[in-house]
This record gives sequence, C-alpha cells and structure tokens, in this order.
Amino acid sequence: MNWNRDMTVIDGRLYAGDRWLGSFSSHERALGGIQIMRNPMQPYFGPALAESDIDLLAAIDADEA
Repeated sequence: MNWNRDMTVIDGRLYAGDRWLGSFSSHERALGGIQIMRNPMQPYFGPALAESDIDLLAAIDADEA
C-alpha cells in the first residue's frame, strides 16, 4: 500500500479517494495509524492503537491496489 497517497478520515473510516479502506476504533487512532505507517522510524505519541486497529493497518498494507 502506498501510505503517502491522499487519504481521508471520517469518524474513524479511512478512505483513499472514494475507496473505503476500513474503520478504526476512533478518528484519532485512524490518523495515528496513518502517521505510523508513513513514518515507521519516528516515535508515535498519540493514543494507543487497539489490536483491531493494528490488524486493520496490516491488512491495508498488504493490499496492492
């Protein structure tokens, strides 16, 4: 997945353009997940991600579309 593309978060739902990628446990955690995936070597100080959020990031990352 190209994490540097334009993405939109609406109430925890993540979109790339008009394509829905998944729903996170909160808006803040969706933004945090994007930050983590875009900058994996940078420290992350946002709200802790739920296990389901981490699983969703892995599933999105595995998607080649």
